Amino acid sequence: MHDPLPPSAPFSPATALQRVAAHAGETLAAGTGASSAELLWRIEAPIEPLEPIEWLRAQSGFTQYYWSDRNDTFTMAGVGEADVLAPDGPVNLQQVFARMRKRLPERFPSLRYYGGLRFTPTAGKESRWREFKAYRFIVPRFEVVRRARGTVFACNLFVKSDAEANRNQRDQILADLARLSFAPAPETPFPRVLGRQDLPDQARWRAMVERALEALSRHDFEKVVLARETCFTLDAPLDPVALLVQLQQQTPHSFEFCFHPVADRAFIGASPERLFKRVNVHLQSEALAGTRPRGRTDAEDERLARELLGSDKELHEHRLVLQTLRAHFQRFCVEFQEDEEPGLMHLRHCRHLYTRIEGILKKANVDAALLEAFHPTPAVGGTPRDHALAWIQHEEPFDRGIYAGPVGWVGFDACEFCVAIRSGLVKDNVLAVYNGAGIVTGSLPQEEWAEIEAKMGSFLDVLGMHRA
Repeated sequence: MHDPLPPSAPFSPATALQRVAAHAGETLAAGTGASSAELLWRIEAPIEPLEPIEWLRAQSGFTQYYWSDRNDTFTMAGVGEADVLAPDGPVNLQQVFARMRKRLPERFPSLRYYGGLRFTPTAGKESRWREFKAYRFIVPRFEVVRRARGTVFACNLFVKSDAEANRNQRDQILADLARLSFAPAPETPFPRVLGRQDLPDQARWRAMVERALEALSRHDFEKVVLARETCFTLDAPLDPVALLVQLQQQTPHSFEFCFHPVADRAFIGASPERLFKRVNVHLQSEALAGTRPRGRTDAEDERLARELLGSDKELHEHRLVLQTLRAHFQRFCVEFQEDEEPGLMHLRHCRHLYTRIEGILKKANVDAALLEAFHPTPAVGGTPRDHALAWIQHEEPFDRGIYAGPVGWVGFDACEFCVAIRSGLVKDNVLAVYNGAGIVTGSLPQEEWAEIEAKMGSFLDVLGMHRA
């Protein structure tokens, strides 16, 4: 086996591809040697600066993947698949993470699986999510990655002990490298919206919220989060990467993602909410619950901020999330700390109550257990969790799919997941957008409907629709 390419000055795209192609051929020719294990391998070449999402937009005929963290310190645009974990059977998170850990080598810390899980592990009322399975994690074949220290082009290999399989993989990589484009994508008109349909509509939403309030009065649960699916029909098929480019301009301070595993279907989003991040034994998470829209004037904006910080209803909703997080940190950590008081997370169309919490884990590599504990948070499910989830399953008239599920990446000694809110599913010329609102005692159906409209504001702006 060969070592990765040594560091050097950035290459032009043509030179980077030539060097990666040569190194990939040598690595696959060498195989695994005496070992019978299959090995993931990564080859990186520094490349002249370019915008990863614009490079992704220029690629055609490949599956497409994108991830950018909330602080814009790491951005990955990927095409193709070096490895895929997406079984049809039931979810066993311990086995999922064991398989990823077994295949992730310590010598390549930048090698990552990207993907996520459904909100609930089984398919629901619709089949529009079928390509995403109960969970789907992939290692892209080719990546353009931007970090603080520069931009790299990477090729990921799955090196096997079978010489013929390695030769076939080499031939496919060389053919795919020849298809990659570093020219700007041609500008195309953005499709026009022909119609909108809400599920549930306003009347059914009111009835559903009123039933939830009755259940709250019986103490069936303390909080339940109800979601809405809003489908926009367009006059032409929608390019999900082009949509995400537009969405980025509306959503600073968000995790941005695109999972495009088949030609006609993609899940995209710009979520402000971290589920958790682990680096070795350091764990970070946050409570993000309680919402107000942004004001149209500075005075109105300031008034709404004060209302949010002083609202008993919103503070109660926030405390329910924070109490659950504290219990998780007490279970997994030897020590932890949190912000003394909730602060505000300011987004373009709304703001949220926000409390950070971080701690030191008792041991590393407990990601499967962390996911099982943290997801779904009371911010997207409710509390008590099992009662709220059963109510959602019975009442909501659509399948959430990956919406509000955990999406992110897994590396050798770290992982990060956000909560896939503020998200949508693109299928041909239909965009289904998903958002939810927490229902507690004192909630009003019309105010919760308006809250969802505010949360959907970025998509409405991109689509050129006026918000009420």
